[in-house]
Amino acid sequence: MVTIKDVAKKAGVNPSTVSRALKNSHSISLKTKEKVKKAMDDLGYVPNFAAQMLASGLTQCVGVILPPLTSSDRISQPFFMEILTIINDEAKKKNFTVSIATGESTESLKDQAKLMYRQKRVDGFIVLYSEKNDPVSLFLSQNNIPFVVVGSQESQEKAITYIDNDNQLMAKTAVDYLFEKGHKNILFITDDEKAKVNSERYLGYTLGTKSLKIKNYGSILFDRHNPLSLDNAITKIKDENITALIVIDDMLSVRVIQFLSFYNIKVPDHVSIISFNNSVYSKIIHPYLTTFDINIKQLGKSSLLGLLDKLHHHKTSYQKETVPFNLKERESVRDLYKL
Repeated sequence: MVTIKDVAKKAGVNPSTVSRALKNSHSISLKTKEKVKKAMDDLGYVPNFAAQMLASGLTQCVGVILPPLTSSDRISQPFFMEILTIINDEAKKKNFTVSIATGESTESLKDQAKLMYRQKRVDGFIVLYSEKNDPVSLFLSQNNIPFVVVGSQESQEKAITYIDNDNQLMAKTAVDYLFEKGHKNILFITDDEKAKVNSERYLGYTLGTKSLKIKNYGSILFDRHNPLSLDNAITKIKDENITALIVIDDMLSVRVIQFLSFYNIKVPDHVSIISFNNSVYSKIIHPYLTTFDINIKQLGKSSLLGLLDKLHHHKTSYQKETVPFNLKERESVRDLYKL
């Protein structure tokens, strides 16, 4: 069995240097870390995580809590699979593993988080949603359990770390962009009026219309399982002569495009669409979606590193990281000035 001493001899360093390299210590140079890693790979060394757990008190595992799975649509959102993949990849680089908690309600998620932590299966949590009076975040905060939230600030708790885009600015940028293309009759469409990210984006839409002194047409709930919801949407679009839609995400945008086609309303010939997330859905049908890239890679990486920072340095101060976004211009927005 290969030991740390064997690795140290192969790399030409002290065993203590190998130990610090395994912990990714800042006191070890990148060149030395690479030398140690090569020696471990050459010898087939596998770290003894049980011994590391006894020494550090850490399980070397983080919990990731998905939002309540209240509908099949939420389960199929590509955002969650993408960010989970990134978190897992970053965790592997730090010799951590990932456990996932899912449930149909916040209470169910709280019970899972409580069990995972009390059984010492995780060291802390990444919460992939933000809701007002969320039982999960409240439980974690009250019990001094390290966690970070990927989402907008909802709680006044000083110890919580939030990682998110500026969703208000993003939606306001969408209004500005459409206005520059000649659109003044702009409608906001969502499939969930309670989610924090949706309300933040709607607020940005409101600020944008107010700033440009154009009419605020409000928010329409698009529920493909509710005929009344669909009737309200198409009636609003026709009666108000809507020329552009700001849709809450790419998956919903694809469904809206399909829905409009039943009424011979073409995108972007008759109605333009701008969306969010720059997911795989943005380029699966024509027209390709003009959408905001929310930088999921940075959201996932920052959430993992933010949690590890709390675990290793016992940080309890409030932190907020705003991840930049950028607009991907494609085919779904028509420039009315070029008619």
